[in-house]
Amino acid sequence: MYLVIDDEEKITLIDTGHDAHRTYLVKYIENLGMKGTDISRVILTHIHVDHSGGLAWFVDKFNPEVHVFETDADAIENGDMRMTLASMFKGSFDKTRVDVRLKTGEKLGMGKYSFKVLHTPGHSSGSICLWDEKAKVLISGDTVFADGSFGRTDFPSGNLGELINSLNSLAELDAEVLLPGHMRWVTGDATKHLKMSAKYIKMLM
Repeated sequence: MYLVIDDEEKITLIDTGHDAHRTYLVKYIENLGMKGTDISRVILTHIHVDHSGGLAWFVDKFNPEVHVFETDADAIENGDMRMTLASMFKGSFDKTRVDVRLKTGEKLGMGKYSFKVLHTPGHSSGSICLWDEKAKVLISGDTVFADGSFGRTDFPSGNLGELINSLNSLAELDAEVLLPGHMRWVTGDATKHLKMSAKYIKMLM
């Protein structure tokens, strides 16, 4: 879960975590001197329940605008237990609305940042990364992690070939900061980590 605060002190929340995470996040926001109602927008990097399970709660409580990649929006609105992995992990998933169906290449302004939506399928069919070329920041969801790691492809709609292509594309970025969905983040030469992931995934073939 990442927070980006713009010049008007409005918050973009990137991924919502699941049940246990939401209380921690609201307390964190309050410790910043802000409120949950300052969350004006939620963007999902993908719809797996550990990234999206808290979405309906945030929508009901704070009414942010919801952005989901176009191929995954129906699964959110229909409460798809399989595609969100809720059924696999014997959890629940409450359906909710999607306000904006994201398309690859579109830009999302967040204060001093301008993130481009990169469709990076492989971990899931609707996985995206958010890339600010000027700031050299990549928010990567579960597509790619630090130290040569990358997302699994054995979940519904996962695809090894697609992930290889996605990682090859990301490895071409001149990135300094990598903010993944799990494990540690990277500041400095993030491109080195992207190239390692693109190299290591080929060993699975």
